[in-house]
Amino acid sequence: MDLFLLLKIIIAIALGALIGIERERKGHEMEFAGVRTFMLISLLGIISAYLSEFYSLFFGLAFLGVVGLITVSYLVTTRNNGDVGLTTEVAALVTFILGAMCLWDDGLQIAPILAIIVTTILATKKHLHRFVRRISEKELINTLKFLIIAFVILPLLPNTTFGPLEVFNPYQIWLMVVFISAISYTGYILMKFIGPDRGLGLTGIIGGFVSSTAVTISMAARVKESDFLLKAAVFATVVASAMMFLRVLLEVLVINPSLISLVAVPMLVMGILGITLAVFLWREVENRDMDPDLKLENPFSLKPALIFGVLFLGVLFISKLANIYLGSGGVYLASIISGVADVDAITISMSLLAPNTITPETAATAITLAAMSNTVFKFLIVLFFGTRKFATNVGLIFLLIIIAGLLAIFLV
Repeated sequence: MDLFLLLKIIIAIALGALIGIERERKGHEMEFAGVRTFMLISLLGIISAYLSEFYSLFFGLAFLGVVGLITVSYLVTTRNNGDVGLTTEVAALVTFILGAMCLWDDGLQIAPILAIIVTTILATKKHLHRFVRRISEKELINTLKFLIIAFVILPLLPNTTFGPLEVFNPYQIWLMVVFISAISYTGYILMKFIGPDRGLGLTGIIGGFVSSTAVTISMAARVKESDFLLKAAVFATVVASAMMFLRVLLEVLVINPSLISLVAVPMLVMGILGITLAVFLWREVENRDMDPDLKLENPFSLKPALIFGVLFLGVLFISKLANIYLGSGGVYLASIISGVADVDAITISMSLLAPNTITPETAATAITLAAMSNTVFKFLIVLFFGTRKFATNVGLIFLLIIIAGLLAIFLV
């Protein structure tokens, strides 16, 4: 007896049960499929795939049979209760295919992942519908624009390097635009999905992944309206900046994992210190249930994406030029200047240039200096757009974070 085949059959039945449990919990009395039906559909899928190795037409006939049964059930259901939804019926067809996939080794690895995704989509119906209703027409159009630049334009660009100093790679630059936009939109979706009513703490954490500078500007304006919001605004600003350090660490991990050992210590020191100080402040915040009305631009807007692409190319060019004529010192200067405008651009640039163009140590130091430069820039925003008391509180914490980062650079 083939025990591995038996294991595949058990996995197929389990996947059918997973989807079936969700459908039976949400289902109505007249719906055709519950947990047992979904288990049998998945079992039929793997059996059909197995028998098709001996009878080539068997899988196709079995699939048509399932389609026929589902069609009859759907017609009866719609006639009796007027429900014209197709979710359960489509889920049943997907379950049949997932069961069949379990027969092959590659499919066995993918099928459980797909089953979890399907179950998640089915289980989050209310949340997805609420999220869709909250999407504005402008956000939808901007999202479609991004999908075009990510999945239509990107594959058409040449993946070759040319131009002055051989730093211009259209595919690579556009890929970074897509990468940064995707990270920003993840935070943006969470903000829309969960809502801002969770308080300034959630705003600072999620906003830090979208734009810590946006959080800083918003909090500076808010604290000017009411001094009562001081401690909450300081918390949101500090925790957003701390999340920026963790975002930088994530970008390095994705682009150039070999730099992690050099970048992790200063980024984690500054990030954890910032979060710790922010939590200490949060314990003293009086108004925790305040509704933060932070306005963030849709990160899939085409104009910011194009601006970032130009900035990214400029950072690559300046960094390589500085490295040629000024050595590592020139790279550090370029990092400090670029970090003011966009810490993501210099982070990705340094990650790409190491170790072929610059040493890993130089790249890691440049990334750390850029993060510090961005922190100083946010303090200037606080100083000019907020109150003096707000600037004093934020500035003291930022100073401690920068000192800790410098010590991490020199001591590690």
